[in-house]
Amino acid sequence: MPKDLVEWLVEHEPEFRKSRLPSLYSDLAQQKAANADGFAANASAWQAALTRASLAAQLPTEQKIIIQTSAQLLDALRSPQYGRPTGLGVVFDSAVQNGRFIDVKDFNAAEHSIYQKSWIPSPWAVIRWTLRQAGLLSRGSYDLEGGIRQSQLVLVEGLERLSTQLQSRIGQAPTDRVMSRDAFAQQISETEIGSLTANEIEILLRFLNRDKQLLTYDAHTIKFKAPSSESPEPITQEDSTIASIKTLIASLESQVSSLTSKITALQATAQAAVQSKNKHAALSALRSKKLAERNLQQRTDTLNQLEEVYAKIEQAVDQVQMMQVMQSSAATLKSLNKRMGGAEKVDEIMDDLRTQMGEVDEVGQVISEPLDGKAVLDEAEVDDEFEALEKEEQAKKDEIQARETQARLAELEKAEKAARARSAERADAKSGVDVLEDELSSSSQKLDEMHLADGERDHEAQRKEELQLPA
Repeated sequence: MPKDLVEWLVEHEPEFRKSRLPSLYSDLAQQKAANADGFAANASAWQAALTRASLAAQLPTEQKIIIQTSAQLLDALRSPQYGRPTGLGVVFDSAVQNGRFIDVKDFNAAEHSIYQKSWIPSPWAVIRWTLRQAGLLSRGSYDLEGGIRQSQLVLVEGLERLSTQLQSRIGQAPTDRVMSRDAFAQQISETEIGSLTANEIEILLRFLNRDKQLLTYDAHTIKFKAPSSESPEPITQEDSTIASIKTLIASLESQVSSLTSKITALQATAQAAVQSKNKHAALSALRSKKLAERNLQQRTDTLNQLEEVYAKIEQAVDQVQMMQVMQSSAATLKSLNKRMGGAEKVDEIMDDLRTQMGEVDEVGQVISEPLDGKAVLDEAEVDDEFEALEKEEQAKKDEIQARETQARLAELEKAEKAARARSAERADAKSGVDVLEDELSSSSQKLDEMHLADGERDHEAQRKEELQLPA
């Protein structure tokens, strides 16, 4: 158990936040009377927190699926700021009422499944009711003035979680479903909840047998039901032998592992003694090593023999199971064949079936004949009418095709007109360009002529000037 259980709950339980502690540590008995909804929320939070803490081995007890209601529990739940929880017994009353917790005495005394609601109370329930009527117990059976009644409560959630985890660990083979109590305890220790006390294992076995119908057990052997069975089968002498052999094999495997480790350690000790020149210690270690090796060989030989025997047993069990299936199948086929009456009966039935089917065809032909024998259909008229319908349909198709053709021709004519218009525009544009080019050419020629005339006049003037003639 941690030093501060409250801090552990605040850290691991979602419903146990620090902001909720004032409400959780208030007087729950008064809250139940004044605020039913608030009490229900707080009671649910306490039940979840106590379940989580118990399964995680955080409560002041060695048990995990059983909660001890006592003053020691209240002290462990003491908060430095809010003190011990007040009215926690009312929370246990609510948990018992809704089936989350069950008093150990009620659990052990129940003759039927705890999931079966029965109006017949258990003997301990009758005693508790009588004591309450006599005033020896308070109205809340676990709530005492300033404290809580000492008792033991079974955590149903813990049992259900263990049931689910164990089912996933058990093999499907017949020999896998048979084990000793020691092997069963080992299976439990490998779950997330871990090892349980002997009392808790007995509670779990009762739960798996009576309430879950998953196994049968006696003082030494446990047998899980087959996957295809509705209920577990009784334990036989063969089952007890299988469980014993499996236990012995597991014990020898543990001894072999221990002896192997011991031999390795003695070898290291002898080597260290030789290095330190301690002959006496080295010889002593080597003698012990030889004895351990002799024991290891004996254990290994025995283990090999038992494993061979166990393999034969597994083979025999599988063969027996196969034969049982084959025998059951043969009986089923025999019963079905008997119900059919054999091949002759089947042939007779098939003949009757063919006869009846022929009569059905004949009746159908009679029914299909016209009531008036003269009212015979004229096949020629039918053909003529069919031909007329074909012609009418073809005419409709021709008319639709003609309309489509006209539409396409109109579109082509429109496209052709548009093409001619574009061609004319291009021709007009080209003609304008040619005229412009001619005008530019003419203008250029005139300019050239003007430049030439100006040149000649300048040359003539220069020549007259040279001759000193008037211009």
